[in-house]
Amino acid sequence: MSKSDINQSIEALRAELDQIATTDLAAKDKLLALITDVERQVQSPDDESRRKATLQQLPALIEQFEADHPKVTNTLGRLLNTLSSMGI
Repeated sequence: MSKSDINQSIEALRAELDQIATTDLAAKDKLLALITDVERQVQSPDDESRRKATLQQLPALIEQFEADHPKVTNTLGRLLNTLSSMGI
């Protein structure tokens, strides 16, 4: 797994974000914050506190989006696996 895998997952999340109803602003905000956190983590992989925070957020977001946004859930799961396998 590589940074390009992470970038592909981020782009997929951005595409899915565009598909989420505008009435679900809380979900959009959480995804945008997550995308920003992941991008920062990729830029600074040695930032241990950010890594822990990001990895703690992902499972909760996956659970939250599981029913309403299955594509987002799938992408978040792939992203979590990619980050974990890279040690990020």
